[in-house]
Amino acid sequence: MAGKLCIYVRDRQHPADLYDSTAHWFAVSIHEVGSNGPLCWKGVNYNWVWLPFQGEFGRVAGEYEVPAGTYLVKGYAMCSNVVTHVAWVQVNDGETASVNLVPTTVLFCLQAATIGAVLGTAIVGGKDIPIAEIAPAEVKAFEKAASALANKLPKELGIPLMTVEELRKQFRETPKGK
Repeated sequence: MAGKLCIYVRDRQHPADLYDSTAHWFAVSIHEVGSNGPLCWKGVNYNWVWLPFQGEFGRVAGEYEVPAGTYLVKGYAMCSNVVTHVAWVQVNDGETASVNLVPTTVLFCLQAATIGAVLGTAIVGGKDIPIAEIAPAEVKAFEKAASALANKLPKELGIPLMTVEELRKQFRETPKGK
């Protein structure tokens, strides 16, 4: 009982296009949902698998036979930023499932981490507590340092995120469930 998992890396500036370069290598990690680690199947540990270049232009993609199941797929590279967005995929027996990974930018990661620190929560003692209440001084210092770093980096195209202020406004002004 197996299917095929096709993994494609997309160009973050043009997500409709495949990543097209022979200068950058990507590896993926495939984790079976419900397990505590990477997929291990037929003697292969899928915690770190290099994606081969495809075709004359070096498109980064790979196809793997995997048991039917649900997987989280992450990509890593040693260029620009080192992680892709995480993808969730269902592979059915005898079928081919495709997943597209979009590389993030350092700016995206800084902004996402800032949003998580400022607006996020953690379960503490069974209660959902804002991170900013758990460690207020650290959150303020992190927000200041992340902002200073982001201001020194070149602006890049990519998947935009709302700012902390924009999210606060949306949460205040938009009724829940609408």
